[in-house]
Amino acid sequence: MIPGMWNIGLKEWAVTVDAIARGEQTILLRKGGIREDGRHFKIESDQFFLYPGHFHEGEALLKPEHRGLLDGKQPEDFSEVVSLSVFAEIEDVIEVSSEEEVRALEQFHIWSDQFAVKRFNWKPRHPLNLIIVRAHVLQQPQALMVMPNYGGCKSWVEFIEDYPVGVTAPAMPDRKFNTHVALIKDAISAVGSTAN
Repeated sequence: MIPGMWNIGLKEWAVTVDAIARGEQTILLRKGGIREDGRHFKIESDQFFLYPGHFHEGEALLKPEHRGLLDGKQPEDFSEVVSLSVFAEIEDVIEVSSEEEVRALEQFHIWSDQFAVKRFNWKPRHPLNLIIVRAHVLQQPQALMVMPNYGGCKSWVEFIEDYPVGVTAPAMPDRKFNTHVALIKDAISAVGSTAN
């Protein structure tokens, strides 16, 4: 159930948030940021606003057909106001433990292979978290004033006040979303069956 108000955000590239809002992507890949506890990602909330950032964005980390999405975006994460336009709920979390599984996900995201594999290989003893999210687009995006403690390389942000979620529309219709999730899980499973 979508709450009326919420105060937790998960940082993600602005271009990824845009892709999720358009129903082109339903997955996030996470291992953690430099300022995470133990530099290891953990799920702190199963519902959150997607907090768009720009700090790590670069053309080489997107597939060529998606590089135009960076046009007009700020190059650094120094915005004074961030627009919260997507509210997400976690559908599933799958531990990805091989590079082959990462490559099997290629059709389900806008990132380059270089980005996805690099994220997998960082801190190789820790599995990569594949997070499948059900996204809801806010009819009335919320202007979030950026506080100093929201900055830096960390995944989760607790806002100093609750923000309204309000009226939303699913980024992807239910039937399409369920089919999409099944295809993602099938792609991971197919790699596991080939390895055995």
